[in-house]
Amino acid sequence: MYPAANPQLPTSLRHAAAAAEQGQFLVAEFHYRQSRALAPGEPMIAICLGHVLRQLCRPDEANAQFSAAIEMAPALADGHYGLGLICQDMKDMASAESNYRAALARNKGLLPCVLALATVFNFTDRPDEALALLAHVSARDARLCAAIEQARGTAYLAKEHNETALACFERAIALDPGHAEAAHSRAITLQSLNREEESLAALRLVVKSYPADLAAHHNLNQLLYRLKRDAEFLRSYDDAAARFPGMPHFALAKAAFLVRNERPAEALEYYEHALELAPGEPIVLQGRAMAQLKLQKVDAAITSYEEGLRRAPQDTNMLTGVAAAYLIARAPRKAEAAALRALQIAPEDQTALCLLGTAWRLMADGRDNELNRYEEFVQVFDLEPPPDFSDMATFCGELDRWLDKQHSDDREHIDQSLRGGTQTTGCLFRPGRNALLDGLRLRIEEAVRLYIARLPRDERHPFLRRRWQDFRFAGSWSSRLKDNGFHANHVHPAGWISSAFYVGLPETVRGTNGKEGWIKFGEPCYEVGLSEPVCHMVQPLVGRLVLFPSYMWHGTVPFHAAQNRTTIAFDAVPAG
Repeated sequence: MYPAANPQLPTSLRHAAAAAEQGQFLVAEFHYRQSRALAPGEPMIAICLGHVLRQLCRPDEANAQFSAAIEMAPALADGHYGLGLICQDMKDMASAESNYRAALARNKGLLPCVLALATVFNFTDRPDEALALLAHVSARDARLCAAIEQARGTAYLAKEHNETALACFERAIALDPGHAEAAHSRAITLQSLNREEESLAALRLVVKSYPADLAAHHNLNQLLYRLKRDAEFLRSYDDAAARFPGMPHFALAKAAFLVRNERPAEALEYYEHALELAPGEPIVLQGRAMAQLKLQKVDAAITSYEEGLRRAPQDTNMLTGVAAAYLIARAPRKAEAAALRALQIAPEDQTALCLLGTAWRLMADGRDNELNRYEEFVQVFDLEPPPDFSDMATFCGELDRWLDKQHSDDREHIDQSLRGGTQTTGCLFRPGRNALLDGLRLRIEEAVRLYIARLPRDERHPFLRRRWQDFRFAGSWSSRLKDNGFHANHVHPAGWISSAFYVGLPETVRGTNGKEGWIKFGEPCYEVGLSEPVCHMVQPLVGRLVLFPSYMWHGTVPFHAAQNRTTIAFDAVPAG
């Protein structure tokens, strides 16, 4: 296979493969580079080196090796597969898909590539394509069979075929008892089936067996919070940190929860500890800045953000964070500059647009009015009832009773805007989930299309330039507020058009005195010195749909009543 003139090559390759198998990637890199020098024209050596460099988190170097292999042997599938993995690591799913398809065109039996393409389909909300791809795939190796079941289960979970998904994950675990992803997915599926206690037990087992699985820690503590298991909340991070004292990830993750739990002083201690373990790490500096802002240490927060930006100048979260800090510090021109930099990197960043508008508002030069146009962009639709219902009140009453079963948590998600209530999980508007929802979705789709049709065309405006008649739902859920509940002021980072549809309302919301429970627009989530922060308000009515740009600040006025305030909301994005 290799040139006889290089007798050292087989030994070098054996050392490289053995080191890679044992996870000693720096040693493997040394031997593969030695092998590349001995046989520079062998594409498989370049491919093996590329995989090792990927494991070492050096994507540019890995990319160069895979590209070199393709140049040497264009018909070889493995180089294209390697490039696909790099693109997927970088969250460039379109390029990953293109490379995987190129690999499968050369070798349709390359099972790892089939599984990787199925992962892309699942990630991009195309579970039917993933299932079709996997329909006739099989393997003899138990681990590969487990990987196939995992991919199928993920697709069924996305379709909310939860019982089928659970069976897939359990088969994956039976085939490969050490399959951490399947164990985690099983726990999430149990939660989707409202089997919270079983889900808790499963998540506890995952973090015990795989203490470095940060996603499992996150989901465990999310569920503990919603079920009010406060004595156990965040304990898993301390247990993992005790086992791996040199890793900053556990302190960082716990600190992020503490910030959202309104415990910024404790969070700051954990961020400082994480910085001791990872000096100068941008994500830790960003977290520390958030805690400092919560503690009203504005100058210190700005210093943390600016240090982070020196290390990660293209980080849009860092840029929007420092923009918010500048607004609090009453420095709107600096906030404007930071928000504009973020928009240069990510032109559809809804948080950056929101902060830019707030900076312009503080400058009082009229540009905020042009961006938000509250009277034009906030529109109200009093919907007609779906077929088989004579009036909207009857329909909404029946829908509200069905939603009772969906609001099974004891309190809100810790990282959402809702305060004093609960919110559903999963995609509420999945077709076929419920006949009531199917009927409502049709009425809502009619309203959204009318809303889009009313919008003028303007390529210079960041909201209007996305105008596209076809749209898709990027998320849909129900919120239920209890006595004294409200939504904190926020924006929807993943949307284009956002919404509120009113299903059930307490009597107090129907009055105008105090405007309890009304939706308000324009008021930031922090104090920036505006004399009249609220720019626009809408009164909820049962059967009413309110549509508005996702970047627009919005929240609700608290209300006092024994009855709940139940809404359905969604984000819509252009389909084109």
